[in-house]
Amino acid sequence: MGGYLADLGKNINLFRFKSTSYINGIEPILPMAIQTFTSKITNKVFLNDDVFMMTLSCPEEFTFKAGQFVTIRVNNGEESKLRSYSILNPPSEKGKIDLCIKIIEGGFASENFKDIKEGDEYELKGPFGHFMFDENSENKEHWLISNGTGVVPMYSIAKEFLPKNQEIKFTMLFGSKVKKDLIFHQEFIELAKEYPNFTYVPTLTREDLDGAQGRVQAHLPEDLKNKTFYICGLKELVVETKELLTEKGVDANHIKSERYS
Repeated sequence: MGGYLADLGKNINLFRFKSTSYINGIEPILPMAIQTFTSKITNKVFLNDDVFMMTLSCPEEFTFKAGQFVTIRVNNGEESKLRSYSILNPPSEKGKIDLCIKIIEGGFASENFKDIKEGDEYELKGPFGHFMFDENSENKEHWLISNGTGVVPMYSIAKEFLPKNQEIKFTMLFGSKVKKDLIFHQEFIELAKEYPNFTYVPTLTREDLDGAQGRVQAHLPEDLKNKTFYICGLKELVVETKELLTEKGVDANHIKSERYS
C-alpha cells in the first residue's frame, strides 16, 4: 500500500497495512491528492483497556475514501517516526479524523500516545491506500470480514455506504478472542436495527457469545456467487480467508484485502 511503513519494530502494530500490489513492487495509483497538515487533538476516548480512539482536526477540504489511512509523525523528544493508521470516520464527516490506537507496552508511538491531551499537535499526511469499497461492482452482496482492530476501515465503509446503498446487502463478520475486543460492538448492533440490509455477525474464539462461535472462516456463506469480500486484520486471517475463498472459486477481483502485523 502506498506510503506503508515497513519498519514495524516493536511498537504499536495497529493499522499499518501492506498492500499486496505494493509488496510485489507496484505502488498503487492514489485517487486523491495527498495533503500534509498540522492537526490538533480534540478528543480521546478509551474503547477498552488497551485501545482508544482519538479525534484530530483536519482542513475542511481534506478528502479521502472510506478504508484509506493517514500517517502521523510521532516525536518522543529525541527522534521522530512516521506511523500509519486507518481512518475510522466516514468521509462524509468533514473537518475531523478519528483514529484508533492500540497501546503496546514499550512501543515508540504507544509511549507517546499514553500522555496525549486535547490541544496537542501532530503532523498528518494522506490519504493513502487502495483498500476501498468497490462502487462499480455488479455484486449486490458485500461481506466485511475482520478480526480485532482490523475492523476500523470496515467501520468507515459501513458508515459511508449503508445510507447510500440500501439495495445492497452488507454483512459484517467480526471476530475476536474475547468480547472486550469487539470494539464498536453495540454500535454495529444498532446499525443492524436501523438498516435491514446490514447483518452483523460477531464471533469469539475464547469466550462464549450469543450467536456465532469460533473463527470467522467458519461463518462464510455457503453460496459464494455474486458477492464481494473485504478482508482486514492479522496476516493469518487475511491469508487463510483469501485462500479458502479462492479454493471455492471466488474470482480474485471479488476479494479485497489488507493486513497488519
